Amino acid sequence: MNKQNNTPHVAIIGAGASGLAVSIFLSQYNIPSTIFEKNNKIGKKLLATGNGKCNVTNKNISLENYHTTYSGTKELKKIFNIFNFDKCKNFFSNLGVEFLYRENGRAYPMSSSSSSIVDALVFEVEQSKTPILTNTPVESIEYKNSNFIINQNKKFDIVILASGSGAMPKLGGTDSGYTISEQFNHSIIPPQPSLVQLITNNKNLDLISGVKLTGMVNNHTGDILFTKYGVSGSAILDISREIAIELQSNAHVPITIDIAPEFTREKLKSLLQQRIKTLNTRKVSLWLDGIFNKKLSQYIISEAKLPSHIQYANQLGTKEINKIVHLIKNLPFTITDTKGFDHCEVCSGGVNLEEINLNTMESKKQKGLYIVGEVLDIDGDCGGYNLHFAWASAFAAATAIKSTINQ
Repeated sequence: MNKQNNTPHVAIIGAGASGLAVSIFLSQYNIPSTIFEKNNKIGKKLLATGNGKCNVTNKNISLENYHTTYSGTKELKKIFNIFNFDKCKNFFSNLGVEFLYRENGRAYPMSSSSSSIVDALVFEVEQSKTPILTNTPVESIEYKNSNFIINQNKKFDIVILASGSGAMPKLGGTDSGYTISEQFNHSIIPPQPSLVQLITNNKNLDLISGVKLTGMVNNHTGDILFTKYGVSGSAILDISREIAIELQSNAHVPITIDIAPEFTREKLKSLLQQRIKTLNTRKVSLWLDGIFNKKLSQYIISEAKLPSHIQYANQLGTKEINKIVHLIKNLPFTITDTKGFDHCEVCSGGVNLEEINLNTMESKKQKGLYIVGEVLDIDGDCGGYNLHFAWASAFAAATAIKSTINQ
């Protein structure tokens, strides 16, 4: 440490969301840092977040939107209480980024461009004259004589591990953080893809490929997109964590999608019966058009496997109507796989939270090692929750490091 003012020199491993944020928080406390980034470009994953629009945070931050094997919810709640939505909003406003809001409290930059977030973060880091060493992977790290030695020749008092997860390796995702953590005796909850598209073995998917709607699956309501390989959309991403885990012990996982969640069964049945009266001479294959996308209507009738003699709406009886209603409210799909780490937005699993002081984000295994962001065993639902944890855990670490000065 600087002997005159007891200020530590901090190494930050990773120039993603949590790495850039913790550097900015430290600079606000006049604590110098150096960022190590293995990629040649900063914020690659951030730029791709939210289809390039970057869902920064959410008005409705709650522990109900997070998943972990750790049971200490009281400690986790404290992180979000200290760095809540308002704190996050003010942080970005001070960087020159204003928010606009969409469904379910999702907050985006007003520009609707993720580059606004990355540019603002990088500008602030550069203003503080913090070195960002791109193309510089951490190939070795050891703790000796109260110092961390990185790549055999760079000495630091504190290391903040903000390297993210192995999600989307093409955009810079890496599992190196797990390796570094294990080096300091941390245990790793096995990572699985989360917020990821699901692959099905259903036939005739080409009939509905490209169809998008609002549906409900496993009590999650949101966008659902049908594709040639299976299903995607926000509602699918939200259930993908539990599906990925279940696939570890089961080759097939069945799901059902309610493609008309705004209708009760009774109201839907009444609507279909009315359509028989008003559209009695319409072919069954066209009879659902006007309620659903034409491609989806054909798929539903195909899945209903109606008797071959039923060609027109007026030939549909109570048995057939009940079957179609059931399909609309429970359209079945068999999940055989996910699109994997190459396509997932985040990973479940990571560094065991039991081994982290969640008041400070400091390792319980190694003094001076702080771990933040996605490398930890916590992941959020779709909707800005994962990025909020990146900012919040970064703030907790920086604030804790500040409190160690002049103790």
